[in-house]
Amino acid sequence: MSSNAAIVLVLLSLGGFAQEIPNFSGTWVLAWPEPEVRHGRKLSPAELRVVQNGRTLRATYTEHGKTRTSIYYLDGTESKNLAAGGAPSKDMARVKYATLLIESTVQVPKATLQMEQKWQLSADSRHLVVQITANATSAAVAGFPLGSWENVYNRKPAGEGKSQKAGVRSQKSGVKTTPPPSP
Repeated sequence: MSSNAAIVLVLLSLGGFAQEIPNFSGTWVLAWPEPEVRHGRKLSPAELRVVQNGRTLRATYTEHGKTRTSIYYLDGTESKNLAAGGAPSKDMARVKYATLLIESTVQVPKATLQMEQKWQLSADSRHLVVQITANATSAAVAGFPLGSWENVYNRKPAGEGKSQKAGVRSQKSGVKTTPPPSP
């Protein structure tokens, strides 16, 4: 074995290669081909503003005129937030390779939801793909979608005003096609 190969093995066994954490910072707009219409009015697409500093990520969701902010610690430390609809949530986040994993336990009346989010940036960092899986201890959880779905967000260019053209929307087979509320 060469001396270089031996050094690489030693560094790997000691965790010598620090994992680079992807930076999800930016303003993201949910990509749907058509704007959602409710009560005869076109709704603005959901927006996600992310500020990432070191090992802390602050995600501000704006959807249907309501805004909520969640803070995640990327080292696996538990944080307490509010899920969509205002239910209390205990969240643990960590980065594995280029994926941010967020595991949440949400308390709703008569049930506990277990949610997992997987955040990944596209190769050009213009799209944020969030795969979500939600399961519950009770089959009847009023108003909350269960199962798996994928949200694709487009990066909003800096300085762009409120108008946002619909962007690319991808679907994987077996994934719900109706837009559920963001968690």
